[in-house]
Amino acid sequence: MAFQPKQITQYEASHLAELQGDVSETAIQYSLGLVPPFKTGDVIHDNACGSGAVTETIIANLPTPPISISIDATDVNAQFVAGCQAMVEKSTFPANVKFSTAAMSAQELTFPDNRFTQSFTSFAFHCLGDHDTAAKQIYRTLKPGGIAIASIWIDMPHVDALQHAHWRTRGKDGPMPVLLPMEGFLEKDLRKALEAGGFEASKITCSEKDCYLKIPDLKRWAQLAWSYLGTLPTGWSQNDEDKWDEAVNDIVEQLESGNGISKNEKGETVLKMVACIAVATK
Repeated sequence: MAFQPKQITQYEASHLAELQGDVSETAIQYSLGLVPPFKTGDVIHDNACGSGAVTETIIANLPTPPISISIDATDVNAQFVAGCQAMVEKSTFPANVKFSTAAMSAQELTFPDNRFTQSFTSFAFHCLGDHDTAAKQIYRTLKPGGIAIASIWIDMPHVDALQHAHWRTRGKDGPMPVLLPMEGFLEKDLRKALEAGGFEASKITCSEKDCYLKIPDLKRWAQLAWSYLGTLPTGWSQNDEDKWDEAVNDIVEQLESGNGISKNEKGETVLKMVACIAVATK
């Protein structure tokens, strides 16, 4: 079994919601206003579904009287898929919504061509690796006239804080954590990937949305963030265990102030995060 520091927080689906607050839902809610309303017969892909925020937001915004739709939620991480399924099972899920999950790489979707009317890829492109192949799979599986909605974060104050902790405890010579690349993934990169996937430039529009992550307990949040985002391509090391507290304390220190960081009336730390949402039509 791969080495893990003794201080690491083990995975639970609820931790993703704790880390993200409601910023994903805020951006997803905004993105729903950029596309036509859902209608009976729509087949929706929640691609790289993570904790299931897209599915949850779609369900919360279905019109009345109810319409009949299908949602397929997929993620390469089987734990995320299981968490998404559990979320659905615990909720009051509409009988008119057909829901399925599968562990599946965004670059190797096994769905047939022309299946989906809408495909959501929410805050995943920056860590997909081969963005172009993922975009090609989105394009392939969309029906003609279908809509892809792809969102990315283009400003996240916590990234600088975690990078600082990485450099402080590991030095600057080695590789960066997988989910903390040195180069940001920006609107131009998202457009480039979608075009490489087959979407025409004239059929891609991008919008920005400011979202605010409220953190009641900064030490707790830093612990979760380092547990989930701090791992290297080679995995954890004994040095990471030895310097765990130093890394977490450094994240807290970095997030006490800076661009996009404030305190609200409750004393919570508030991070301003900026989402870029692309809507592309096949």
